[in-house]
Amino acid sequence: MTRTSCRARGVPAPRGVTRLRWRPPVIALLCLALVASACTADRDDPPPSGGVDRPALEAVAATLPADPVEAAERLVTEIHAADPTRSAAATAELLRRAGHPIVSVRGPVVAMPDQVALHDAPVYAELLPLLAAATRAGDRYTVDQFAELLDAVGLTRKKMTFAEVTTAVAGWARDPDHHPIFVTAAAGVRALSGHRQQVLFAGADPDTAYLDPLQTVLLLGHATSRLVEVVDDAQPRAAARPGAFDRLVGGGVAYASDGPCKALTRRFGAPQDPVAKGIVDSAKGYLKDNLVKNLSDEAQNRVGKADEVWGKSAAAASAILLLLGARLSLSADKTSTHFKHTAGSRAEHVLLTATATFDLETALEKIDCYALAGVTVPRSGPLKDFTVRFSTVQPQVGTIQEGGTQLLKAVSADSVKSQRGAKTGADGVATLELKPPVEDPSGEGEKLTGQATYIASLDKESLPFELGDVYGLLSNPVGFGVGKNFDLLRDVLVKAGLPAQQITIEVTYHGSDIVLAQGAGEVNLILAKLPKVYVDLVSCAGLAGPFTGTAGYSGAQSGQLLQMAGAATGVHVPKGFAGKANRISVTPNNQGGPEPFFIMKGEGGNQFLDGVLRFYPFLNTRAEILADYRVGRPVGDVEILLAGSSFPFSRLSWPVVRVTTDPRCPEVRYFHDET
Repeated sequence: MTRTSCRARGVPAPRGVTRLRWRPPVIALLCLALVASACTADRDDPPPSGGVDRPALEAVAATLPADPVEAAERLVTEIHAADPTRSAAATAELLRRAGHPIVSVRGPVVAMPDQVALHDAPVYAELLPLLAAATRAGDRYTVDQFAELLDAVGLTRKKMTFAEVTTAVAGWARDPDHHPIFVTAAAGVRALSGHRQQVLFAGADPDTAYLDPLQTVLLLGHATSRLVEVVDDAQPRAAARPGAFDRLVGGGVAYASDGPCKALTRRFGAPQDPVAKGIVDSAKGYLKDNLVKNLSDEAQNRVGKADEVWGKSAAAASAILLLLGARLSLSADKTSTHFKHTAGSRAEHVLLTATATFDLETALEKIDCYALAGVTVPRSGPLKDFTVRFSTVQPQVGTIQEGGTQLLKAVSADSVKSQRGAKTGADGVATLELKPPVEDPSGEGEKLTGQATYIASLDKESLPFELGDVYGLLSNPVGFGVGKNFDLLRDVLVKAGLPAQQITIEVTYHGSDIVLAQGAGEVNLILAKLPKVYVDLVSCAGLAGPFTGTAGYSGAQSGQLLQMAGAATGVHVPKGFAGKANRISVTPNNQGGPEPFFIMKGEGGNQFLDGVLRFYPFLNTRAEILADYRVGRPVGDVEILLAGSSFPFSRLSWPVVRVTTDPRCPEVRYFHDET
């Protein structure tokens, strides 16, 4: 449903309002009641200070379908479209439909959710262009970082595993009877992953699966916030005095009863209404419920229920959003290179450049209201003396020949940077020079391609202290809010850090990426016996193939029943039959499914022996000891089929393994020079 302003709907804007502050409940969530619609304008409040405005949201909302899943998916498409202004508006509309109030740093409410809201998760409109830009730029939090975040804010007392978090997210709010704000948020999270061709599930690769900043804000809000009814601003309500923790972390500022910061408070329904409370308690699709049910019974009992979770998580989400202003870009002077042919050459080197700046598109000097009230925002420009950490993901480690366990590594002069990080200069820049190994002999064997991914992030250990100075955190005029707020958030910021940037370098080299598909077994057919059926294939070019070699059987022996039948009928039945082998060549089609291949037909042209190759979609680190004592890493399996089917009475399936040597493939040695 598209939201409209009070004037657009013909409803007079309210002038007089009573005041409300919330008192944190200890046991239950705040009450929730459904209303058909609510005004979003506050005529007496000062105008928002920039960022996304209400007309921009309404323009985006006017084009959306009614179904919440389809609407969320459409919004994700808009977020990643070419127009950055519309992208920011789509980001705001997705958050609004997912239950987040959109507020201004100076107090006014820009847009409210339609029926119910996440009480503890308002989002600053001025920071939404930054959130959209960071999401579009590929900023990322690992799932492990998000688990650290949940632990740091007190939701869990023990960090959840990758599988626990992704299982909870994968199954979140999929039922038709789940509340629309949960369905919208969950569909948005999944669509954002889908846009980059990822799926968050327990079997995903922890090294490559990640959360973008928008997903992080959505998940954190829904994991830790309370639900509250959204009401017409004209409804009078009684005030409640905020508790000690509420005042400590800025809740007293966030939901003040006087001045422009009152705007959000008067849009929240009263928690005392028993009808509303019943609706809140019966709402289905809470992310927290999904997170908890994937924990052990002991861990479930330790899930945080204290009021501190709400206040701390709300401030954490706002702080993380604001810290997106500290931008980190990562570039390379080349995106592809080759192993060296001559030691000492530097032409193949790659120079990574990380640039740290503060960049906030909206003109913003100070935050007056809500969880970060009192924060002074720095001017745009380079961030000097920040430590940039570099890490790498190279799935090819240990898969190519001797000396080639790293496609790229830091040059000798930069080895300390790769271990301890690099400080940015006055221009906000830190660099890391990389080198590939040397081929020996050069140009020998197949031309192969690998990928080395490098990740840059601002050092999270010193982050809260450095940014504490940058943001002027002690300037809070209320005396207790943001300074102590950031003291409480220090653990959160140290554990979560800032989202990282990554770049992938394509590295080509000559040599052999050796994969073996071989095995042998016995087949007993009662009337006859095949003592050995076998397959022996090798690829010198990795999983792409071709796999070449032989497959067949070494001979056949007639069984006792067949011998007896021949004797009874006077027919001579030989005790043995000659074997047969065929040359095989299999080139996988790169579709990720089974790769069937033909071995040979039987008597009369009937189907006899066939094979199938299957490859794992993930990296397997288990070792497989071969018959000749070579050590291989399993990458799949190969199976021999009889008459098109698996043979149930013998083991005719064997691991496909990656090895470092095979006499059928060229042998190339790799080493890193002293540059």
